[in-house]
Amino acid sequence: MSSANDITPASGSIRDTSEECAASAVSLWQASLHGDRDAFQRLLNPHLEELLAAAGRDLRYHCAIGDIRQDEISAEELVGETLLRAWRDRHRRPHSLDIRPWLLGLQFRVLTRIVRQELLRRDLASVSLEAPAPAEPIYDDDESFWEWYQPDETLRWEDIVAVDATAGVEEPELFDRGVPGLSPLARQVLIFRHVHRFTVGEVASSLGLPSRRVSELWLEGHAVLVGTKRDDRGANSD
Repeated sequence: MSSANDITPASGSIRDTSEECAASAVSLWQASLHGDRDAFQRLLNPHLEELLAAAGRDLRYHCAIGDIRQDEISAEELVGETLLRAWRDRHRRPHSLDIRPWLLGLQFRVLTRIVRQELLRRDLASVSLEAPAPAEPIYDDDESFWEWYQPDETLRWEDIVAVDATAGVEEPELFDRGVPGLSPLARQVLIFRHVHRFTVGEVASSLGLPSRRVSELWLEGHAVLVGTKRDDRGANSD
């Protein structure tokens, strides 16, 4: 029995508060779609800290593997670019995808585009001026790059592995450096799974991949990280 001084909220009040927050988010999103920038900013504010942390982690990774220079772009600038793109692409957000995975998936795409352009710039700088000009505009914004995949199947992490194998995989420092054998895409699947705790469907939609491909990338990446951690432990024990 609850005492008069018991301040634990009843389950009904928790549910009511949750429903009110959801209704408020829907209202703010609808206002954003109609051009209300203040409503859009209010929706994004709770996610800025996570976006900034993700930006810092990904920039450290791309600097470590030599894709970009350390002074090329800051975490704050990357988040700023992401928010600008989010406003521009707000009408493209899938109805079934929450704001948080949408923003983090968008930031991954923004950084991917920046890295690709930088690598292409370096390639062009090393090519002779007498070489034939490219047939297509080198920085043409391929709109299909910004399309969102809507998974047509429901797949859970439990369907991929019999036991939850997250233990020992989620240390952030593992994702800050280049890990031999770990592709950038498999790395991102691991981050979305173990750092941000996305569902398979959220990862699939964010990365524009079928759910089954996400499961393959997770298994591939997990095997690489397990081997890396084993090698690290062996090196430290010598």
